[in-house]
Amino acid sequence: MQTNHKKIFLAIALMLSPVSAFAGTLTGGATMPEQIVQEVTLIQSKVTQSEQLVNMIQRYENMIQNMVTLPQTMLNQIMQPVDQLYGVVQQAEALSTAGANIANQFQNLHATFNPQITAEYTQQYESITEGLNKAIDTALKSANLNPNEFQTQAQAQQAVDKAMQNPNSRNAILQAATEVGQATNSAMVQLQQTTQQYQTMQAAWRKKQLMQQEEQKEVNQKMNNDLNGTGQTPTYHLPSFSW
Repeated sequence: MQTNHKKIFLAIALMLSPVSAFAGTLTGGATMPEQIVQEVTLIQSKVTQSEQLVNMIQRYENMIQNMVTLPQTMLNQIMQPVDQLYGVVQQAEALSTAGANIANQFQNLHATFNPQITAEYTQQYESITEGLNKAIDTALKSANLNPNEFQTQAQAQQAVDKAMQNPNSRNAILQAATEVGQATNSAMVQLQQTTQQYQTMQAAWRKKQLMQQEEQKEVNQKMNNDLNGTGQTPTYHLPSFSW
């Protein structure tokens, strides 16, 4: 199902150059707290981008509602935000996977951390991705897009060209793109909230661990001091006897 909707939505965006591959979510070599900060920052930027793309597509949808024919230059212009939106959908899924990977990586590094919490956050990320995929499938079906017509690039190009020349199907495609954008934005907001919650929880756990370590150091130091008041283990000597 996921592969089909990506093929369909990519086909809609074939009018322009292909979307560049998502280069990666996290900076190599970053510490765990830095990775989470990078994740939150990236998600926030994508929330803003998806909102902007939805607004652009809606404006174009309203603009061409009563147009019988559509000039090629305008068609290319309209497809730009659709093309970009496909990339944002991919990035939403990549960011969700990255969030789950961060949680699992943290668990692997800290065996004493509650694995149930890690499982819960991992499930949240998976649910966000599943919800996005279902919303995309629903939007595409509402536009009467047939996956069988998008098996090859040539078939997809032909189907899109035909649909965009018809005012009814053209509007349906743009409406589907708007719904996909809204679903993507909703997923990004959920990702942002989940990652920020995880960031706060992880920071609190780290702080608690440091406090426990400091308390243990103080206890150990006190025990050493109580031995002989010097912090060193006392030296015992055998008694000497006079004969």
